[in-house]
Amino acid sequence: MASQEKPPVVFHAMKQQSPQQPFNLPLSLLRHGAALIGFGLLFGCIVPLTPYPRLALTAHMQFAIEGTMVAAAGASLNSTPFRSSNKKVVDNLGRRGINVVYYGIVGIWVTLLSEAANAWWGTRWVLPIAHEAAGLLGAGAGPAKYWMEMVVAVAHYPLAVPLALVWPTITMALFATD
Repeated sequence: MASQEKPPVVFHAMKQQSPQQPFNLPLSLLRHGAALIGFGLLFGCIVPLTPYPRLALTAHMQFAIEGTMVAAAGASLNSTPFRSSNKKVVDNLGRRGINVVYYGIVGIWVTLLSEAANAWWGTRWVLPIAHEAAGLLGAGAGPAKYWMEMVVAVAHYPLAVPLALVWPTITMALFATD
């Protein structure tokens, strides 16, 4: 009996399964949302073990909140709210809209992982309110080195624009005529 080879596992979410089965954005967003929530819940177990538990708590809550938003985006795009057809909202996005939504959502991982790292770093430039809530008052407080501050800044500032475009893009697809 010859053993059958299993097809290779491909982890890249944008890979098309076949020309007949295009990339499933809603399913990808639901998976990302579930993974963000799951990671946030697991990260919550180590909050008290970090040097800056209030910053860790901020990251823990952000994972859960952003994960819920991503899952809601996936559910919204998979809905069929149009009366005249069984067309899903995702069908109104087009290729550019799909890219805006997908890459805006994927950028959340970079931002949130930098917030998780911040539980050990104690940076203050990007998240001054969280820094103050963690008890790291003043300009000299906190052990964060310049490169740590830059990692958190780069993970937040440039990725804010694509993330900010996600829901307006979904909203335009909701109001598009079918």
